[in-house]
Amino acid sequence: MSDCNMNLTKIQSLPVIETPWKYAFFVDVTFEEYEHFAKAKSLLEIMSEDFRVLGEYKNALLG
Repeated sequence: MSDCNMNLTKIQSLPVIETPWKYAFFVDVTFEEYEHFAKAKSLLEIMSEDFRVLGEYKNALLG
């Protein structure tokens, strides 16, 4: 995440019920520029077996 100028604010892992020894990871990140997020998404799609974005939200504190 740091290579894409992103801050990892939360990470959670849960076992995949149907597959022993396999885990799903859920992460929250913050970033300054959307291009950095797009780059990270592209890399994670290549590196992971199943990658999904569950939501994208603008930081209300930044306006």
